[in-house]
Amino acid sequence: GTNRLNPVAGTANLGGGGGAGGFGTSISSTGASGGSGVVIIAYSTLYRPASATTGSPTFTTSGGNYIYTFNSSGTITF
Repeated sequence: GTNRLNPVAGTANLGGGGGAGGFGTSISSTGASGGSGVVIIAYSTLYRPASATTGSPTFTTSGGNYIYTFNSSGTITF
């Protein structure tokens, strides 16, 4: 039979590595991409919320904290 390798990409927003490629007598493949990361910024509501953000982070409040979650590139200004 024919050997086949099907590397799997890392899951988005979890930062996991992608599957490795292989090379052998009957197989040759390229590895898959790693998963993107996520940045979470949380701080006390005793302070003011951020004055500006870019990149469309999600914003919530919980347990007396402001929480900004970035799943793509962006900035935050305090």
